[in-house]
Amino acid sequence: MGGDRASFLGVGRVKSNRPRILFVGRSIGHFSYYETVLASIIERGGRVELLLDKKWSSKWLRGIDRTVIENFTARYPSFRMSWLKRREDRFRSFIFELRELRTYRSYVTRPETTPFYIKRWRAYLSDAWKARLNLPFAEAILKWPITGKILEWIEDLVPPDPAIIEFIQSRRPDLLICSPQNLRYSEEVEYAKAAKKLGIPVTALTISWDNLSTKGLFHVKPDLLYVWNAYQQADAAAVHGLKPEEIKVTGSPFFDKWFTSPTDIIDRETFCRTVGLDPKRPILLYLGSSKNIAADETWFISAVHGKLKASETLADCQILVRPHPANAEIYPAIVSDEIKVWPEGGALPETGEDFGMMRASFAHCIGSLGINTSAMIDSVLADVPTFTVRVKQYKNTQSSAVHFRYLEESRAMFLCNTLRDFVGGLQKVRAGQDDKAGKRKKFAVAFARPNGLGRPAGDVVGEVALKLARAHRARSEGVAQKADATSPAKAAAS
Repeated sequence: MGGDRASFLGVGRVKSNRPRILFVGRSIGHFSYYETVLASIIERGGRVELLLDKKWSSKWLRGIDRTVIENFTARYPSFRMSWLKRREDRFRSFIFELRELRTYRSYVTRPETTPFYIKRWRAYLSDAWKARLNLPFAEAILKWPITGKILEWIEDLVPPDPAIIEFIQSRRPDLLICSPQNLRYSEEVEYAKAAKKLGIPVTALTISWDNLSTKGLFHVKPDLLYVWNAYQQADAAAVHGLKPEEIKVTGSPFFDKWFTSPTDIIDRETFCRTVGLDPKRPILLYLGSSKNIAADETWFISAVHGKLKASETLADCQILVRPHPANAEIYPAIVSDEIKVWPEGGALPETGEDFGMMRASFAHCIGSLGINTSAMIDSVLADVPTFTVRVKQYKNTQSSAVHFRYLEESRAMFLCNTLRDFVGGLQKVRAGQDDKAGKRKKFAVAFARPNGLGRPAGDVVGEVALKLARAHRARSEGVAQKADATSPAKAAAS
């Protein structure tokens, strides 16, 4: 697990000139979000070590999620993975609580936000900060521009953890990539802070479609942020204050898998037998949302099922629910002969087998339906007619959410105001009337592959990262050579 340090550093038997990149992530569960980036760096001649937080990777310790790393290491023997060192000094509690406050301030001062996200982040504050904000005029003072500057100044004053500086120095990287670096209690921030102190360039990788609009701030700004598309480019500027030269549009490494030539898709008979459905009847794929979006949407699925049964042309339709990985425990009560859940515990499509089942789910359905989930993007990229219904209970997490409007504005999915509209739309699709096909293809390019359908987003990131790493190494070696040439010992020798 810890890897061969000498091999990564390129020392021991032979000194290596290959650029060294330290990739600092959060959880083993995020590996599929940047797998193609890691592969590109290695294939292009770089050396990479992945650091993950042991606390956030508890599934690894329980023997889950090991396969994806083991398969990757088998393909790329030079790849190394280690546990990161967490900040443990006297500043930890203070600075982490202050970062929650800074992000909360961001939400209450944004032109575009919703009460849902403001309330959610206020709940994340420490009890002490909640009490302070209950004082008269405290919220108003927090919104002052000078307050934001003071909070930034305090962040700058807090030094990096010396132990993390020493850790990074032991790796001698030419570049640091952090991902995502803006979640709550993100240890990646500490590595960015330490790397900046050491003069090592810092870049950050966006991992999800809502990562820039519904998560935290970049408390230590990266020198370069890799974003998926023009939507996220705008979020990076508006929400995080990054300049155009600090943003690189690369496409989505997470969705690279949809642009590879599919291996043999599981046949319908085998697939339906596996998930418990009748292969002779049509399937509606329901895409589950996270708890933050829709804590319990089983009532909605039951309502959908009722509408389908009442339709003359869709009464034979079955429903296959694909749960959100973090919200899979809500469905057992609605499982029946006509409503099945797969995978029962939810799963990211990390392994070839998991993605094969996911691809088959899309291949064998007549359409998909969801409230608000990234799986709806998967559906569009899989070229499946994709539906959503405006639901009053979820207004704050549907159209009021910035990231949901990406899909709305693209018109690549069928946006319905009522379940009746949805049933009518699905009837047309089943009859062969699909007027969204062209828009889905257009969306695929704009959202996931803005550099061209044939160019993997992970490779775009890898190319840029190695260019930065090589430039830093050249500067470092030039400075070292200049210092060596002007040193007293060198002068005496000459």
